[in-house]
Amino acid sequence: MIDDSYSFGYPRQCNLCTAFSTCTMSLQVAPYYHDGDGLRLMLIGQDPTIRRKTERVKRVLMLDQANGQLSRWLKTLFGAKRFETLTLYATNLVKCTLGVVPSNATAGGLKFLRPYFENCRTYLALEIRQFKPDVVLSFGEPTHILLATQFNSDQRISQSMQQAFTGQFSRAKLDDVEFDYSPCLHIQTFRVAETYGDRVKLFKAGLVKRVEPH
Repeated sequence: MIDDSYSFGYPRQCNLCTAFSTCTMSLQVAPYYHDGDGLRLMLIGQDPTIRRKTERVKRVLMLDQANGQLSRWLKTLFGAKRFETLTLYATNLVKCTLGVVPSNATAGGLKFLRPYFENCRTYLALEIRQFKPDVVLSFGEPTHILLATQFNSDQRISQSMQQAFTGQFSRAKLDDVEFDYSPCLHIQTFRVAETYGDRVKLFKAGLVKRVEPH
């Protein structure tokens, strides 16, 4: 992996959230970048905070760990050789490691995350402008909801995960960058996909098709 992962606008330093006591005020986690010659795929996670041993998270979505859950899922989905062709960039909606796991917050994860995202969203817009993805996937419902608020007003993408995850990809636009977009279920949810039925199969097939050479 060529380590120029910061070249797309992920901050090395930031003090915008000094008023929030639940932010550790340290950017402990770096973005992830894999330099391929194929599809430009951008993955957007929620935030880098995990319940146990937060120090284990060195890169966004732990994609630097070959045996990590998401890394294994992607390589199984695309196949190891095709995975290597991806130009892959992973970032988080909220960059800082937080003192509270958002889903454990009294007010609820979405309400807890929103003020952090208000500070981080300029970074995210810069990352999208500079990386220029072909496809963007967001992970989890709070991430999808907050990201969908940033799309240009003419893009009609529901903020409801149930309605937005159709199995099809929507054409989205942020500033002057257009891309195919879909929210993505957490990997654990794919194992018990009764709620979404055939939409999961359709989503996987559509994603793989975009990676195949034409």
